[in-house]
Amino acid sequence: MEHENEKTNEKLETKQNAPEEKKLDGKEEIQALNDKISEQKNIIDEQDDRIKRLMAEFENFKKRSDKERTNLYNSVMGDVIIKLLPIIDNLEKASEAKTEDEEYKKGIQMCLNQFKDVLTANGVKEIVQNETAVAIQIKLYVFASLKCFPPAS
Repeated sequence: MEHENEKTNEKLETKQNAPEEKKLDGKEEIQALNDKISEQKNIIDEQDDRIKRLMAEFENFKKRSDKERTNLYNSVMGDVIIKLLPIIDNLEKASEAKTEDEEYKKGIQMCLNQFKDVLTANGVKEIVQNETAVAIQIKLYVFASLKCFPPAS
């Protein structure tokens, strides 16, 4: 962009410093000025187009990096939550275990509830399965096992 401006300035200086060989009449002078104006408008239009393209490219970059950042965050959160789920399972088992110390059991239950609240606050929802769904899953598993590994006859 600067290079183009320098060329234009050099042309103008050359024309201003050069001795005029012939005087231009009014119409020719107006035409020459109109040509200069037209040339400057073209330069401005090219620079304006370049600026608009750069702005659009920058907006696309911002959108793309926001999307990548969101995907990365979701991926990391998913990995962390997957690693925390066995801990919740163990806390649930500990809260269901029989114990004579009710305060201990109450403490385990409080930890479990706090854990679940944190997960809920981060968008994790508990999937509750009823007995029918579990029975269906077991039957599908058995069916798939028999299909893949038929019993030896």
